[in-house]
Amino acid sequence: MNKKTKIGASVILLALTGIVITSIATHNLIKPLSASTFTFSHPPAVFEENDELKFSLVITATVVAPEAAMFEGGRWTKSRKMGHAVVAICHSDGLLLLDTGLGRDIDVQFEDMSFFSKLLFSYEVLEPAVDQLDTEGFCPGRSLQIALSHLHWDHASGVEDFENIPVWTGPAERTGAILSGNKKGYLQSQFDGADINWQTIDYTETPYLNYDKSFDFFKDGTVILVPMKGHTEGSVGLFLNMGGNRNYFFSGDTTWSLEGFQRPAHKHALMRAFVDGDIDALEYEIKRVNALMEYQPSLIVIPAHDYQTYPQEAIYPDAISSK
Repeated sequence: MNKKTKIGASVILLALTGIVITSIATHNLIKPLSASTFTFSHPPAVFEENDELKFSLVITATVVAPEAAMFEGGRWTKSRKMGHAVVAICHSDGLLLLDTGLGRDIDVQFEDMSFFSKLLFSYEVLEPAVDQLDTEGFCPGRSLQIALSHLHWDHASGVEDFENIPVWTGPAERTGAILSGNKKGYLQSQFDGADINWQTIDYTETPYLNYDKSFDFFKDGTVILVPMKGHTEGSVGLFLNMGGNRNYFFSGDTTWSLEGFQRPAHKHALMRAFVDGDIDALEYEIKRVNALMEYQPSLIVIPAHDYQTYPQEAIYPDAISSK
């Protein structure tokens, strides 16, 4: 796994293609919705304190890309570091991984990508999560589970590295992934194992902030999953509530940058064509998070690939704790 996929030619191709597309196409600008447009439920003011709650970001790979690829209005002349991270959450009732990053077999899996996808989506592998994360040292004596923000190649690559553990996905995600074949960011070889212990997130009609449905993973208000349809049919966001103002929202690939929510703005049109599903639903989710950030300014929003939003004190083996 020491192989490095070089990005120079890919970045040049992306930049040239993007410049051409940008010159002939109008940006798909997003008009934000006021927070008052949404109905916000109030999460419980006091959730059961969990003295052992902590999280860490396990970086499995990185890539450098033009800022303009990450959000419309970004600069082609500015490079940004993007990460492929696993969010490891240690709770008294278990160890939960949000996504698996790039796994042991990524180089073989990547061969199933289309020619153009191989040019656009480069990576530099650091170390797979299964080999980095000392589960007993980080979260001793807890059972391990995985929740996937979605099943795209850079989030599900390590699923089969972990054996005989529950893997949670959104209700429509597996069906959409299978029907897509090796297109739109999916690679079937990453999740076609017969022994994967699939679990479906069974959302309840319990509103959470400005989401109509939610799933309280540990049943104590610390980890809340919400549906974020758009990027894929069954995309999932995760709220991590550590008490006080230390509340985080891991928003998957709805945007690739925090600016995507702040402006708000889509990914570049070229990237949308390759990876995004329902653009109208995606735009609504972007507006929803933009309004959420207006409503709750203290919320720390972390898009899956925006490395500069990763809290440096949480980069594994370091962690942020509720203590």
